[in-house]
Amino acid sequence: MSGWLRDVRARRVGLLVTGLAAVLCLAIGLWLAVDGALLAGAGLLAVFVLLGWHEARHLRATFRAHGLAMRGANDGLWSWDPVNKRLWVGDRLLAILGYSSNFLVDTHGWLEMVHPDDRTGYNRAVARHLKGETPFFYFEYRVRARDGSYRWIGSRGEAVRNRRGRAVLMAGSVTDVTERKEAEARIRHLAYHDQLTGLANRALLDDRLAQAIARAQRGGRGGVAVLFIDIDRFKDVNDVHGHAVGDVLLVELARRLQACVRNSDTLVRQGGDEFIMVLPEVSWPASVAPVVAKLLEAVRQPLMAGDVELCVSASIGVSLFPDDGADAQTLLRNADTAMYDAKRSGGNVVRYFTREMNDAVRARVAIESGLRQAIARDELSLHFQPQLCIASGALVGCEALLRWRNAEGRSVSPDRFIPVAESSGQIVAIGDWVVGRALDHIVGWRAAGLRPPRVAINVSARQLAQPGFAGRLLAALAQRGLPAEVLEVEVTESVFLHPDSAALDELRQLRRSGIRLALDDFGTGYSSLSYLGVLPFDTLKIDRSFVNTIDAPDDARGDAILKATIAMSRAFGMQVLAEGVERPAQLAALQALACDVCQGYLFSPPVTGVAFADRFLRAGPAPVLVAAGAGQ
Repeated sequence: MSGWLRDVRARRVGLLVTGLAAVLCLAIGLWLAVDGALLAGAGLLAVFVLLGWHEARHLRATFRAHGLAMRGANDGLWSWDPVNKRLWVGDRLLAILGYSSNFLVDTHGWLEMVHPDDRTGYNRAVARHLKGETPFFYFEYRVRARDGSYRWIGSRGEAVRNRRGRAVLMAGSVTDVTERKEAEARIRHLAYHDQLTGLANRALLDDRLAQAIARAQRGGRGGVAVLFIDIDRFKDVNDVHGHAVGDVLLVELARRLQACVRNSDTLVRQGGDEFIMVLPEVSWPASVAPVVAKLLEAVRQPLMAGDVELCVSASIGVSLFPDDGADAQTLLRNADTAMYDAKRSGGNVVRYFTREMNDAVRARVAIESGLRQAIARDELSLHFQPQLCIASGALVGCEALLRWRNAEGRSVSPDRFIPVAESSGQIVAIGDWVVGRALDHIVGWRAAGLRPPRVAINVSARQLAQPGFAGRLLAALAQRGLPAEVLEVEVTESVFLHPDSAALDELRQLRRSGIRLALDDFGTGYSSLSYLGVLPFDTLKIDRSFVNTIDAPDDARGDAILKATIAMSRAFGMQVLAEGVERPAQLAALQALACDVCQGYLFSPPVTGVAFADRFLRAGPAPVLVAAGAGQ
């Protein structure tokens, strides 16, 4: 553009000089009043007129060429007088904006069309160039088109200055950059928003949370609450109905959660089924409690995904600045910790972060770390608890129970380390170890001339989900030359959460091979009778929570539940085993109900393999039940 201005300016000067020279020659000829001189002056005039006409034609060609270049580049021309504020715009610029004729008289009319948010920047860019602070003017801004929408234009220009350096003319071109600007906006949106739900993503969360903390630190009103939201059992939805239905669920939940918050709040999809919410300027806990209640209720409402009706819940953890953390990462970590505490409580609840939760997390991390080395360090062992026939007192089986004495020599309760092994995935390797060690004990007892009963081992749903579990177990039996009848596999109702999973196929393969199946902890889960029709269980184990109150004089309901359970088991051809028997009165009640087998501390705690062999396998044929009961 600067080259074009210099070209036009030079041609205008040349044309002006030619005209002045012609007029001067004509004046000299007239003053001399001599025919010859007059003729000479006229001749010179003709020459200069010819030159002027040539300059004018070249000037018109220059304008035409540059106009064609601008149209070819899809640009529009403009010129502006900074002194009187007169403005001229070309047809191309008018066409970009949807106008057919130039209706702009001066700068004020143009500024009225510039987007209010861009006017300050536009005026600043023009002023800097007029002052000589920039070599040229360039600014991208929005201008209102005829249809009321705004178009993005990139405007470039250069000032013409007089000898004193003052701008007397400013001209340039504009380019429609709307498509580029919209593409850039889409890229920015994708960089900071989740593609599925349209919510903010983690990158935008970091910025918003940092801003909220900074405002609170400057003495703003209230603190900052961070909510970590996890959808309960979302994996079940994906596994049963497919990921397309899961995506529909996430989109609808995002919409519902967004409707529960203020414009100043930030809702983020962390990934998967996890959402994070930042609430600035809140008090504790009055401002947070109503919001959390609304969120839980919004998630609980049923929704339709095509022909599928879905009902889910959420677990929410809350942390607050500055009480629970002075920086973003600490607040997020503590909210996450509180959410997992809500998960462990069964879901559909909110938990506010406490320092004790961090202690629990540290203990959990220590357990997980220790378990990774437990097998290699030979810290695990199996203890065995007898299972006795109630009618005869004979030993009919035993349960292999895992024990762990860590590197510091302390015994860690199974209630503490088994859930950690499950959640961390270490239960798979530990479960394989249990199978091998249990079979080795059976081989050892047999080699010593003893006749061990059937040994029950606990197998988790996660172990069964591993391809080939049944094949590995059967191979371990064959390797040791043991028949399938020496084992009983105990599972809980959790294996039925995914009825189409490979776990049930693994159990069916074990059952076909002659290994007995037991349903453990019956009555504490969903207790659906349909489960009993899915697999032919051999044993139904009644949970200790029912046995614990069986001898209570006012526990008629518990007694009725046990009677119904035993009758149902008889109908299915299953053996009933009551675990957790600790008092003679409980044993008497079970005998009155004609329960088949019992297990508990009344007879023996879990003991080592050596102690079990000495006490129960080398003992005489006397009824163990009577002898053990008499010794209590």
